[in-house]
Amino acid sequence: MKKKTIFSWVLLIGLSIASSIIVLNLTDQNSLLQRISLAISVLFITSSILLLLLPGINKSFLEFFKIKYRYYLFVLAILVLPLINWFFIPDFSSNLKNIVGSYFLWYILPALIMIIPTFHINLKPWGPLFHIIGVISLAIGFDDRYTDPTISGFIDLGYSFNALWVSALCLAIISIQFDEYLEYFNWDFDLKKIGFPIGILFSFAIIVLPVGLLTGFLVWNPTWEGIGMFLLTFLGIWFTIALPEEVIARGIIQHQMVNVAKKNLLNFKKWHKIIIILLASFIFGISHWNNTSAEFIWIYIGLATVAGIGFGACWEKYGLFSSMLMHTIIDFVWVMCFKA
Repeated sequence: MKKKTIFSWVLLIGLSIASSIIVLNLTDQNSLLQRISLAISVLFITSSILLLLLPGINKSFLEFFKIKYRYYLFVLAILVLPLINWFFIPDFSSNLKNIVGSYFLWYILPALIMIIPTFHINLKPWGPLFHIIGVISLAIGFDDRYTDPTISGFIDLGYSFNALWVSALCLAIISIQFDEYLEYFNWDFDLKKIGFPIGILFSFAIIVLPVGLLTGFLVWNPTWEGIGMFLLTFLGIWFTIALPEEVIARGIIQHQMVNVAKKNLLNFKKWHKIIIILLASFIFGISHWNNTSAEFIWIYIGLATVAGIGFGACWEKYGLFSSMLMHTIIDFVWVMCFKA
């Protein structure tokens, strides 16, 4: 077994177990059974994500799921297992309509739309359209909290749990549908994948810091709660903010827009890709309209759009790991140093 594969397995086991232990110790769920149920769900979802992203593991995993019924069962397991939280929803029967409606509209329907291209080979050329429509529907439910009734049994970690759930669902669905999946979605640790986003960060800082500080959106407010919270914050941003947002905005929307352009434009040029990055970044920026107070909405949208351009460039150059790294560093510095 190669060293890279061994390292990936160690990382998978370590992070999956660590995430479950953190859930058991940091949540204030009403009962031990509730915490254990949440920990088991997080363990399964985190393991699924890492199996699909870590080099040395994911290639064999994808080969295994090229047999369709295995693929469908895997996606179904990700869709169904988290519903264990329904056992802990207060007044479940009286809220049944909202809970089931939320689950069907914001999880089942988007997943079905994204899976349609696997039903027949003639549907594969329409894949980008189905993927973009499906993932935007999934993102709307997730970002606007329309999915809250579905996960209200895990209310203490509702957003974070949902972020992992949505990430796992997206990755599972597209894993065998994207011909370039291993090229773009591998978390292959490479100095270039680290150096490129850090280089772009300096250009980003020159634009964002003056605008943010002058408008009051950014405020110098450094916080330090110890090395443990430092690492926990970084990993929390990596898995629950950077991962879902980069998979959705760059991994599916931007990537599939580029694929459509390459197939339909007779003479695809570099400037076509730049236009697509700008468009995808604007969509990403607009999606942040509800993440701040009214006075800063347009400032936030503008800065998120600028950041999205950097993330998009990282994606096109080195894939998911690179765009996630830049995204995580920006949000981490903001939370630790500049958030009012």
